[in-house]
Amino acid sequence: MKREDITALGISDEAAVNKIMELHGADIEKQKNTIATLTTERDGLKTQLGEANGKLAGYDPEWKAKSDAAQEAADGKVAALQYEFAANTAVNGMKFTSESAKKAFLSDLVAKKLPLQDGKLLGYDDFTKSYKEMDPGAFASDAAAPKFSASTPGPAGGALTGNDKANAALREAFGRVSQ
Repeated sequence: MKREDITALGISDEAAVNKIMELHGADIEKQKNTIATLTTERDGLKTQLGEANGKLAGYDPEWKAKSDAAQEAADGKVAALQYEFAANTAVNGMKFTSESAKKAFLSDLVAKKLPLQDGKLLGYDDFTKSYKEMDPGAFASDAAAPKFSASTPGPAGGALTGNDKANAALREAFGRVSQ
């Protein structure tokens, strides 16, 4: 802020302008001190980090390699989980003849290691087509199952047939209660 900026605002009293400039100067100095303090702290922390890394290398010279290996293993596990999720998502809409057929299909799909892009397996349709040709019995048909027999009509609700009447008469004759 400059004196010209203050007078442009319509403040023409010299004493008021001086007071405003003093307050502004004090704020600026306070901010400069804060910046200097933070810069010193940052530089001190950078030095401490460098010393800690040096000590860590002294205690375990292979710490960097171990850290990289752990990161690589974690990345591999995440990729495997993403692949399995994509495979399970792709298989969910399919109908199999049994759970074991579904598990076999999934294990073959995972073993194939199709490339994964944006959560989708590239080449999945071709794999499914060839699998259906190789093992058509693993997949359930979309057509309704044929009906081999139908129920036979029986007596109307509660009506006794001749056999039922004869059985009831024999039970009564021998003193047994009818069932």
